[in-house]
Amino acid sequence: MSAIKNIFTILLVGLLLFGGCGRRKTKKVNHESTPPVELVIYCENTMLNMVVDLKERFEKEYNCTITLHNDCAKNLMGIIKYSARGDLYIPASAHSFQHFHNNTGYHLKDSLFLGYNHLVYMVKKGNPRGFDGHVSSLMQKGEYALMMANAETSALGYETKAFLEYQGAYAEVLQSVVSLTSDAKGLAEGLQGNQADVAINWGSNIYVNGNRNYIDVVRPQTAYQTAIPMYAAVLSCTTQANLARSFLDMAANELNESFLSRYGFSKRATIIF
Repeated sequence: MSAIKNIFTILLVGLLLFGGCGRRKTKKVNHESTPPVELVIYCENTMLNMVVDLKERFEKEYNCTITLHNDCAKNLMGIIKYSARGDLYIPASAHSFQHFHNNTGYHLKDSLFLGYNHLVYMVKKGNPRGFDGHVSSLMQKGEYALMMANAETSALGYETKAFLEYQGAYAEVLQSVVSLTSDAKGLAEGLQGNQADVAINWGSNIYVNGNRNYIDVVRPQTAYQTAIPMYAAVLSCTTQANLARSFLDMAANELNESFLSRYGFSKRATIIF
């Protein structure tokens, strides 16, 4: 009996030990942390460098991830319409705000004035053709080869058209246009590549890609207000409304004259290049 009793005791202890190990194996510690919240921002190409700078600061402070989409305004609104997602929209001028709902099906909510973008003429370094900044010079057919942005695709194109129409020159100047770009991207390159003598562009583009080494700015000789207001706005389809508003709050604090001038923008309507 004692032998049987000993065997029974050994079996019982074994079962308890293995049973305990089995239970311990089923316990799992979840070491996975919650992924950072994502903020989706759409910005026109001209705004990209400045927004990237704000993005890096914001991600560190708010422990989130910002996904940037940059393109011309028309394409950005197309992406918003078909993706049905996003939190902030930052075009190069507020023109596309007027048509945003019709083009996307969504509304713009909270908005923030960022500063001014400036319409200028750009010429090759040293202004070899001696362009004087008067639109009347561009109206002389065959005198200057001109590049500008398409009014149907970007803020720059729309503002360029409005600028020329104010001076009664749009139809005539179009006859001297050798290339219409989707937005500001490519205008400086066109001058460098001898595709044109003059381009109508945002003054801020002199500050990117080393353009100052190859391009000069000629200020328009006109009474037209070439300082164009820039705004950012929260999208009605946002899933991160509070975080989007926090981004605007940070931008309001950061975007002083000194910060904006790094990118060729300003807080005032007049600026000297």
